[in-house]
Amino acid sequence: MARDFIFVFILLVTLTIINAIPFHKRTAFFGPCPNVEDTFSVKMDPDPLISPHLTTFTVTGKEVSGRIIGPLASLVVTIGATGPVQTSSAFPVCNATDCPIFSGTEYTTSGTFILNATLPKSYQIVLTMGILNSSSPQMTFLHDQILACALATIET
Repeated sequence: MARDFIFVFILLVTLTIINAIPFHKRTAFFGPCPNVEDTFSVKMDPDPLISPHLTTFTVTGKEVSGRIIGPLASLVVTIGATGPVQTSSAFPVCNATDCPIFSGTEYTTSGTFILNATLPKSYQIVLTMGILNSSSPQMTFLHDQILACALATIET
């Protein structure tokens, strides 16, 4: 009888301690970027990011600013804290069969790359869409014009 009581007591104490330990998953919530009219929804796999790992971003949005997204438009993914943790990755927004994207039209695009960098405890993920300036190695946009943007801040 005493053994049963001790076993039940130890089991209850163990379960109480396990339930008291906080579990914080570093998930990403993407919101609009400051000073950019259009935004889009972002699905990230894996969420939270794991390094080194194959990472996929899927973007779904609706062009609302009246601009036309053409075949030269790119989606640029930048991950970093005070600076990028690795070189930004760029992907085409649309191909010859679904370009251009006119105002009011929904679009979906995705890009996959290998995240091979040490992630800090706190960092930002910025996805920007625009026409890349081909003469700029820093992946800046032509005329500094961003068509759409989404931003997530990951903190521990």
